[in-house]
Amino acid sequence: MKLPEREHYRYQPSYCEENIWHLCQQPEFQHSDVIVMASKGRFFPIRCQRKANTPTEPLLWDYHVVLLWHAAPDARYILDFDTTLAFCTPIADYFRQAFLDESLLKPRFVPLFRVMPSVEYAEKLLSDRRHMRDEYGWLAEPPPWPPTSVAESNLRKFTDMSDADYGQILTAAQLL
Repeated sequence: MKLPEREHYRYQPSYCEENIWHLCQQPEFQHSDVIVMASKGRFFPIRCQRKANTPTEPLLWDYHVVLLWHAAPDARYILDFDTTLAFCTPIADYFRQAFLDESLLKPRFVPLFRVMPSVEYAEKLLSDRRHMRDEYGWLAEPPPWPPTSVAESNLRKFTDMSDADYGQILTAAQLL
C-alpha cells in the first residue's frame, strides 16, 4: 500500500482546519474521520510540530486538526500537515510521540479529541478566517484559495470541547 504524501495536497501553515477540509474532499479520504484537538483550557501541549524550535519541545496549540485515515480495517493513520513525523503516521506511534503523559498536565490542559466523519466535517465547517486576524492584520499569511465560508464561522463550535453539537468528544485512551 502506498501511503499519502504531504506534497500531493493543498497546505498552508497555520490553517490546519482548512488543510484538512480540503483533504476531506479527496475521494480516498471520504471514509475517514477528522480529529479536532483542543482542551478545556486555552491551549494544550503537543510535540513533533514543525513550528516548534525542536521536535521534542512541546508547542502550545489552542486547537489542531488532523485526519484519521482508515487505510484498512486494522490500519489507522494520522495525517498531519504540521508534524515533524511522517505525514502519514500510525495512530499509536503518533500519540506516543506527540503527546505528553497526561499525569504531567493540569486537567484543563489535557487534550480532548472531537472525532467526526470527514464527510460531515467537510459539509459543516464554516470558516471565514476571522480567527486569524486582529486589529493589526493577519496573524499568519492566508491561503491562496477561498475560505470555506465568506461571511460565517462556526469554527469555535468545533474547538470548544464543552460543545457537543458535532462529532464525539473522546479522551486519548478512548480514541486509541
